[in-house]
Amino acid sequence: MIQEFKDWYNKPYFLIDNLKIKLSMVLGVGLFTLLFLVLFQPYGIQNVIKANFTLIVGYSVLVSFSLFISYFVLPKIFPHYFSVRSWTIQKEATFLLISFFIICITNYFYHNAFVASYLSNFSFLRFAFSVLSIGIFPVFIIIFMVERYLYKKHNVQPTSLVQKIIKEEKELVTIPSDNLKVKPLVLDIDDFLFAQSNNNYTTIVFLQDNKVKQELMRITLKKVNKILDIYPQFVRCHRSFLINKNEISEINGNARLLQVHLKYVKDIIPVSRSFPKEKLIS
Repeated sequence: MIQEFKDWYNKPYFLIDNLKIKLSMVLGVGLFTLLFLVLFQPYGIQNVIKANFTLIVGYSVLVSFSLFISYFVLPKIFPHYFSVRSWTIQKEATFLLISFFIICITNYFYHNAFVASYLSNFSFLRFAFSVLSIGIFPVFIIIFMVERYLYKKHNVQPTSLVQKIIKEEKELVTIPSDNLKVKPLVLDIDDFLFAQSNNNYTTIVFLQDNKVKQELMRITLKKVNKILDIYPQFVRCHRSFLINKNEISEINGNARLLQVHLKYVKDIIPVSRSFPKEKLIS
């Protein structure tokens, strides 16, 4: 049961990366918040409406502003986290929780500064619950509508669509050569299999047109490791080897002699004794 939940939680999911759809989310949820407060008037909101209707508009504006931060600012700050190829249900759930937290923070300060005198006192937890109870419905309704729209547009199952987007949205990495006369090697990060040190040179082994290729470049493995350090799937498991752990097919041996087998290649990669095995499978 727990394993099934983990498998489901890590399934690929749509990352909404379309400008028009994101703007629709930002404006749509803010508008829904305004309509909900005006029509249903929960938590004594009718007192605020009678006193100053524009104060209610302030809530919806801040909801849209908070979602603007979530959909437009955070992806700029954390571009590698917001990657189409690695977006999962887990990341989507975390993203929604962070979005709700930002909405709670901005509206709570606004509430205390301008609206609190018209309503009974709210603790932050009670206020957060109120925001969640109002905002959870439009968010999930719009997400459902977006999924249906994408499904009809592409006429494929969600998982297949994610795989299609992944293929279209390749993330490239550039490995320069210390020899300025030699062109740098530009690869899709998922095509990079491993790199092996050879003094001041490094052999880069990669996939190209579904075939294993290799290229000897004048660059140290230390420099290659530094370039790839921002990608968690790349680990330097040995002083002479750096691997893409997503391509590991088998790990065998013992604490004294651990070896890694990669997909597509027959090379056996040694693992340093000091290198923790957990980093190869995490």
